[in-house]
Amino acid sequence: MYGVMFGFLREYVIKKHGGEETWHSLLKASGESAYKMHFATKDYPDAEIVAIATSAATALKMPLADVLEDFGSYVGPRLIEFYHPYIENNDQDVFSIVQYAGGHIHDQLHEHNPERKPPQLSADIIDPEHMTAHYKSERKLCAVVRGVLRGLGEKLGEGLYITETQCMHNGADECRFDVTKID
Repeated sequence: MYGVMFGFLREYVIKKHGGEETWHSLLKASGESAYKMHFATKDYPDAEIVAIATSAATALKMPLADVLEDFGSYVGPRLIEFYHPYIENNDQDVFSIVQYAGGHIHDQLHEHNPERKPPQLSADIIDPEHMTAHYKSERKLCAVVRGVLRGLGEKLGEGLYITETQCMHNGADECRFDVTKID
């Protein structure tokens, strides 16, 4: 996983869960140096971010999936800001951003690193109010995706009702999310 996601996780912990000291404690609890730096374009083992999130879940006494979803809701808006150059002007709603992200953004970002294995994200827009999002990754971080969808909706002022209809954790080959815009 690219270091940029670790940077977002660090921001999230500092802003929402107690500051720098909490971040250093989580790094240490996950088996890393308390002052480890993650560089945005460097690739790190997926297990490292899961270990940090697991330490956070333990410290917060919350299920890991809830921590990951909350992180996703934080990171969704940050992803829009970070990857803004790759988002076309007409991609100003959640459905079009998700539909565009899976193909074009990941293709552009990983064109120079063919060994990268970004998550597969796609969307079927059924009508202006309904979408099915598809997510597939060895990481199985579907809780983060659910949070990203929620966070994007909040950022863009779109109320969303999100239901995960199938999950890789239950043996499915991909996770599917039915997303409905609500007023």
